[in-house]
Formats: sequence, C-alpha cells, structure tokens
Amino acid sequence: MQKIVTRKFGSFKNKDVIIATLFGDKNTSISIINWGASIQNWITNDGNNNPISTVLGFENFDYYPLYSPSFGSIIGRVINRISKGQFSLNGEVYKLDINDEDNLPNHLHGGETGFGKSLWDFEINYNDNSIKYFINSQDGHEGYPGNVEATVNYRLECRKLYIEIKAIVDRETPINMGQHNYFNLCSKNEKSYNICNHFLYLDSSKFTETDLNLIPTGEMVEVNSNKMDFSKSKEIGNLELNDNYVLNSKVKNKGPSAILFNPASKLTLNLWTNQPGIQVFNAPKLDIKVPGLNKTIYKNFSGICLEAQMFPDSVNQPKFPSIISSPENPYFQKTEIEII
Repeated sequence: MQKIVTRKFGSFKNKDVIIATLFGDKNTSISIINWGASIQNWITNDGNNNPISTVLGFENFDYYPLYSPSFGSIIGRVINRISKGQFSLNGEVYKLDINDEDNLPNHLHGGETGFGKSLWDFEINYNDNSIKYFINSQDGHEGYPGNVEATVNYRLECRKLYIEIKAIVDRETPINMGQHNYFNLCSKNEKSYNICNHFLYLDSSKFTETDLNLIPTGEMVEVNSNKMDFSKSKEIGNLELNDNYVLNSKVKNKGPSAILFNPASKLTLNLWTNQPGIQVFNAPKLDIKVPGLNKTIYKNFSGICLEAQMFPDSVNQPKFPSIISSPENPYFQKTEIEII
C-alpha cells in the first residue's frame, strides 16, 4: 500500500492549506485538506474498474472559501440549524451568528467561522494509515459557551473509511458535529451527472417534521410507505430531500444505517454510525459557477449528503436527544463509510 502523501494545496489567511492523501485497495484514495478537515476527493474503481471521483469538491483551493456549500467538511460546533440562532442553557440565553441566508433567521453549521470554514492542525500516523485533525474553539466563539478541543480521525482500511469525531469541553455546551460529503456514484460515461438514478436505503421508519424554514416542530413522523419512505431501497428520482431521518435502534452486528447504490456504475456506498439520525440532502438547487473535480459543473441533484448526526435544533427541542456535552460527558461520534 502506498504511504500517505502531502503537498501544499493553497493558502488561507496567510497560512498553508495542506492536502493529504490516504491510499487503500482497488485504486481507492481519499484526499483531505486541513481547511475544514474536508474530504476533497474520494477516488475508487467503478464496476468496470474505471477510477472515478465519488464526492464533490474542487481542484483549486481558492474556490472553497468562495463557493463551497460545505463540500466534505467537518461541521461544528453544531451541524444543521438552530432556530432563530439562540438557545437557553442553565438559565442563560445564548445568541449565535445568524447565517442561514435561505431560511432566515437561523444559525446554520456552526456559523460563518465554524469548524468547516477554519484551518485545523493535523498529524499523520503512517502505521495505521490515518490522519488526525485538531481544532480549538474558545469560549464565546460564534456565541457558544465554553472552550472546546475537537478532533477528527480519518483512517482508511481497504475501501472503508473510519471517522471518529471527539470533543472535550470545560463546561456544559452543545456539540453536534458531522461530516458533510456530497456523494455521487456516477461513472464517467453516464449522460447525466446527478444522483436521480441512485437507489437509497435508510434504516429508518421516521423523520423529524419541519416547518417552512426547515426547523423541526418537535414531532417525529412515520414514513408509512409514502414518498419519504426509504426503509426499502428505491430510486431517489427528483424528490427534493433536506430531512433528518430517525435511525432505528442499533443492535450488535446490524447492517448499515444507509445504503446508496447506482445500478449504472455498479457502485454501492454503505454507511454505519453510532448517531441517532442522518440528514439526507440531495442538493435540488445546487448551482456552482466554477468547475469542480474533473472539470465537472455541479448543478441540481449533483450530489447527496448523508450526514450522521444528532437531531437538528435539539437545544430547543426537549423531546429530542440532548446534544449537551460536559467535562464528564465528552462528545463522540463514530461513522464508517465504504464505497465498493
């Protein structure tokens, strides 16, 4: 197996952006940049043994701060939306950055200087083919209380990527981090570069209902064999998705939480996670003005996000699982993804 390689990818605020590449089996390689601890490219062989990119990203770093809708990033402190950009904790009201331009006035993905838009430090472990990224967030950053030391460890084994996200805090504070890949399993010879022909399975029978601003109402709705039901694999088509699915309770050695399959490329993505939810977003209005990987222009439905997470707006929803971490209860997420 080829050793991890690194090179300069660009500059951000007068600091180097470094891209590091992990290598696995079947021509699998995963490249990660320390800006947002973001997966920049994930290459693997399709069913005809042709190498393809299976995520959306850019070959030019300068496009990331200007155009990236969180391509491949680690989102934090809190992924997804917080209603009206505020919450109460221990009798105190905290007001966060309002940055959800499409669904004002909400806080989205940790704010304009959140983890996904910041430089991380990193260290390479050649022995187990992994890279660990580190970031510190000071008390008051984006309006959140407490100091946070967060890490994400990416380890590639054969064709499976192991992702472990941890956060240590010095006082009670909300933490709900997530990995934000846009996946696309299309081969190079497919006429349309979108995920409408992909089949999706979710180990879920409920989703969290939302209002017109995509804020949860607090209710969990049964899919009941309607258009939102992916408890049996079915073609996605042009159904617009931006919904948090409630995963069924886990038992040891159970199957994947999500399966994405493209019959044209014969590629399958399997995802396992210890999180209670997956936000499914298939980018129905994506319109990137600059070229992405392999000079591809990304338009509507060009990718699908499968964001393992706690539930959106949990800090304001007493029925949802708590996202409050403390010194005694640090944050931990483990997610595994393979594309075969």
